[in-house]
Amino acid sequence: MHTHPYFPPSLELEGYVAPTWSATALLTTMGGVVGLLLITTYLIFYQKQHSRGRLSTADMTAAMWFVLCGSMHSGFELYYLVHFRSIASTQSILGDMWKEYAKSDSRYLSQSTMVLALETITVTVIGPLCWGAAYGIWSQRLAVRYLCQLAASVLHLYSVLVYYGTELLSPESNCRPEAQYFFGYFVLANLPWVLVPLYLAISSTSRICHSMRVARQATHGA
Repeated sequence: MHTHPYFPPSLELEGYVAPTWSATALLTTMGGVVGLLLITTYLIFYQKQHSRGRLSTADMTAAMWFVLCGSMHSGFELYYLVHFRSIASTQSILGDMWKEYAKSDSRYLSQSTMVLALETITVTVIGPLCWGAAYGIWSQRLAVRYLCQLAASVLHLYSVLVYYGTELLSPESNCRPEAQYFFGYFVLANLPWVLVPLYLAISSTSRICHSMRVARQATHGA
């Protein structure tokens, strides 16, 4: 058995190689990349609105959210899928990020089929839907935007609830006992994918229902 910092302590991780990057360096790098991506997205959409019409604060925020999600699903999580069988022994900054996060959920290193299924859906379905929603905001194609937004948001909610539920109902915890891993990584790091999709799903449903009522009234009026 290889020595490792993950729970449960009896977990065997064949070929495990300890991270070479410190947690501070990994979190700083991740924060910097996310910040740069959000700023770049804002500037691109801000410039575009001069020719397409002004975006509301809510629309701009939604655009930044979907570009962030699309980038994470198509990049960071795609990396995980590609290296699913060898992530515990992979030596790279992205591999080290997954090893750091796995302190809150060792299933990401133990080749869990549940994690594989969720990440496959996230990369192949939710990721493209996020890009579709961002494109809909960019091009002001409301049908594309709200259909993709609703579908992506519902799937985000479903996947996070399954993810939380399977861990909390497990007879043996896969998270280290320290508060920063359970509350910081497992709870807070995933909480935006509950709160934001919930708001966006409600907003999309309201907008779609309103459009259907308007269309029905126009039809009856004609």
